Amino acid sequence: MTLPPAFHRRPTLGQFAKDGAWEAAWAFPPAQPPSPERLHDYLAGTPELAFEAFFGDAFLGLRLRGEPPAVAAQARACVDALREAADGIDFLTRLAAGLGLPGHYAFAGPPDFAEVGAVNAWRSVGGFRIEPPSRLLDDFEGVWQALAASPVGRDTVHRKAIEFAGSRPLPHWFALPVGRADAPEVLDAGALRAAVAVVLGRGA
Repeated sequence: MTLPPAFHRRPTLGQFAKDGAWEAAWAFPPAQPPSPERLHDYLAGTPELAFEAFFGDAFLGLRLRGEPPAVAAQARACVDALREAADGIDFLTRLAAGLGLPGHYAFAGPPDFAEVGAVNAWRSVGGFRIEPPSRLLDDFEGVWQALAASPVGRDTVHRKAIEFAGSRPLPHWFALPVGRADAPEVLDAGALRAAVAVVLGRGA
């Protein structure tokens, strides 16, 4: 998968969440990352952690699982990559190096599925899964009607995004905004179709 143009800029925000609780995410700017001491206190020996790097309204994320010392080291790699990155590719390159993976292309495989959700309210609002992602292009009207009737489709409080998720080399996702430009809390059919098209490398 080619990284969409939305990621061709410096990261604007980073955030951690434990146990998938994005509603209680710990966010920070790249220029003011958490100190090792604050990060240690936040992790508190957790064996599961998720991280997201925002590039404006687009974001990249990954989930870390393992023994607490390993998760802590990976979390530090996320912070270091965020602080130094010039753009999305640079972030993934630095992140891969910090995690001991063979370059940014480690995350370049085709997505396993897509999911539309509410930013930082994925759990409380609920997501709408699309599998395979190409189904949104092959049967756009059918999927759109089902999405519009779903809890996330009816939500008008939170910003909306579509995530394209992969499982290798570890769970990760790329997300693009799919809200109306004049009302980002409302889903936009054109933005949704365009997001899937650019990720799958197909015309909208």
